[in-house]
Amino acid sequence: MLTLAGGVRIPYALWMRSRRLRAVLVGALVSWVTPAVAAQKVIIDTDPGVDDAIAILFAFRVPDLEILAFTTIFGNVETEMATVNALRLVEMSGQTIPVAEGAVKPLYMKKLPSADYVHGADGFGNVNLPPPAGSAVEESAAELIVDIVRANPGEVTLVVLGPMTNIALALALEPELPRLVKSVVPMGGVLQVMGNVSPVASANILNDPHAADLVLGADWDVTLVPGDTTRQVRIQDAFLTRVRDSGAPNGAFLHDMSLFYRDFYRSVGVTDGFYAHDPTAMAFVVDPSLFEVEERAIRVVTDGMAIGEVIAAAERHWSQPGPWHGIPKAKITTAVDSDRLLQLLETTLTKP
Repeated sequence: MLTLAGGVRIPYALWMRSRRLRAVLVGALVSWVTPAVAAQKVIIDTDPGVDDAIAILFAFRVPDLEILAFTTIFGNVETEMATVNALRLVEMSGQTIPVAEGAVKPLYMKKLPSADYVHGADGFGNVNLPPPAGSAVEESAAELIVDIVRANPGEVTLVVLGPMTNIALALALEPELPRLVKSVVPMGGVLQVMGNVSPVASANILNDPHAADLVLGADWDVTLVPGDTTRQVRIQDAFLTRVRDSGAPNGAFLHDMSLFYRDFYRSVGVTDGFYAHDPTAMAFVVDPSLFEVEERAIRVVTDGMAIGEVIAAAERHWSQPGPWHGIPKAKITTAVDSDRLLQLLETTLTKP
């Protein structure tokens, strides 16, 4: 049973069957649990994925975050598995949050293989959870994003933890989306550190560089959290053990699924923990004061051997005539207080 604004209750089965009903009432989704103060409304676009799951389990337990929907995408796993995993995570939370399945391939280029060697065949470190009881809604990810944002103009932050295909498709469906969205926080790209899928590219960007170029170059409030920042935050074994032993909900699952991911990083020479990519981006949404941020004009290379490279031009480039002049300004994180961020994660994840 869903509880909408004003206390109206609607059977979940009816909600699932009726697209028209969802389109009319989607703005009331946010009242399932009425917070004491206005919470920050987010849609999480995700390809879960071990680090996605950690970020999402963290988000569930942040009291001033209100998750309106999950939308799924390929990347760490295929889109179908990403949808299954998002549904599993929603069930773990005990909440009723719609999950919409997204694109199964990039806008233009050939799809790259999923990263099962990093996250396991099931995306959750091969812990092999049972199938979820629920299912995705009828709308595509892009359609649900547009519906929710239209119903909540100026209030919704898009947290983009995978390739940006669904966001680019939503932009195509609703050209006014940049005016209607509060902000966009994608995780991906590298500037000075080595890419994880090419010398210049990260997986989230290279999986759909054309979509990334559209999203990062749109005229809206976008803050990119690149690998340069996320690699400053490492989750170590002691952290995982404390989360497991805290007795907090899903602490054992978080610990167990992370071991496969940790072992992958050990195999490539990262021996003092694993990078907290997606949790770092989620932490930016929760507490931007942890980060240093610069204004940049961002483009993504969409062909050639540097495909997927993020180029973030500083003021001396975009303020002068030339190829960067006139590109909408974005923001990019350049540093993070990793100790405070890890403390925020642990404190939140270990709450009873």
